[in-house]
Amino acid sequence: MKNHDNVNYDHEHDVQSGEEFGLKAVVTVERTYDAEIGLRPHIIPKAEVIERHIQPSNKNQEIFNQANQYYYARQLKYVTDTHFDSQKQYIKNLEIFNRTIQNLNEDECKSLVFAYHSYFGIKPPDSQLDKGSYKSFLVKIFEMQQNPIKFYDELMQFKTNNQLPDSLLGWLKEDLRSALHFAYLVRHTLSNKALVGGKELVNYILHYLKYEVTHFNHTNIEFPDYANDVYLDEHPLIGKFETVKSHYFSNRAKKEIDWLEGDNSDQIEWAYNYLSSDKRDHLILQNIFIPVSLEDKYNLILASLDVLSNVKYTYETVTRDIDISDPTIDFETIPEISYRAKVIENMKDAWAKFSASNKNEDLSEVNIYKKSQDQLDAIMKIKGTTATKKVMSQLIQDEHNRIFNKE
Repeated sequence: MKNHDNVNYDHEHDVQSGEEFGLKAVVTVERTYDAEIGLRPHIIPKAEVIERHIQPSNKNQEIFNQANQYYYARQLKYVTDTHFDSQKQYIKNLEIFNRTIQNLNEDECKSLVFAYHSYFGIKPPDSQLDKGSYKSFLVKIFEMQQNPIKFYDELMQFKTNNQLPDSLLGWLKEDLRSALHFAYLVRHTLSNKALVGGKELVNYILHYLKYEVTHFNHTNIEFPDYANDVYLDEHPLIGKFETVKSHYFSNRAKKEIDWLEGDNSDQIEWAYNYLSSDKRDHLILQNIFIPVSLEDKYNLILASLDVLSNVKYTYETVTRDIDISDPTIDFETIPEISYRAKVIENMKDAWAKFSASNKNEDLSEVNIYKKSQDQLDAIMKIKGTTATKKVMSQLIQDEHNRIFNKE
């Protein structure tokens, strides 16, 4: 009886373990059954043990295993479907992205190409590449990226923080005079440049301000001595550009230069030579900007006058060597005038004298054929004179009388 009780106790204990621990318990039950058969074959039939202890555990385990398999199958399907959906969406987004790049204009492509080179600190390509070259450059850049869409976002952010927007530069494209002013302010960085004609200078300044604005912002600029100060814009990207622009337009020459006529070639050539003479040397950007047209020279003249100081002072105290500490001098009788105004005043007077001296000349210059020149020389020889203008004037007068004074 004692052994039977012990076996029965262990058997009940193993059944409880089976309910708690599943498959391991089944093995234990089977081992218990063998022990019971060996000890008491007439008391616990094997079929009854299987029915009471093994069968329920296998059934539950099977259901549990099927549930797990179903769960993991569903999980795998979800993960797989999500992955394929993600890949499909990425391919679709990539196709849209590639179309977007193809639709960018040349200026937008150029902007991103320069942003890329600046981003990695490498030398940018030539700023004057053939039309369409920047787009092919940009396509190659994105083809090298593992995730071009993400890199595009990074590049756009960098561009926004390091390039002047086109909206701030539009007014400068058609304003050579203003572009010359910016060039004057950074003239030390242009010492090895030769910018021929207005178009080349404007393009260079636009490129510099847009793509190298960081350099511009860190360049020590010597502002002209202007009378009208402006509010200092402290924006880290556009502040210096906006300050220079406001400072310039608040102080550049206006009505005092109205007498200069941009389409008067005689006057513009005279003014150009007047300002560039060794005695005055007022012309800016000499040997850096090479004007090739009358319009170029006119704008250079105006830009050169713009940078002269417009701060009024008693000019005659300098020219007449007056001691400003002398208490006997009545400074109220000495007019105040700015250096710019005085230069323009002297220039205007000089032009008036020059034009007056040439106004009564018979002829300025006449180009004639070689054959006619030989005939004129023969006439002059017969008349015994070398006064070309006098002889030609007489010939014109004779011809006029012949035509209009017929009897």
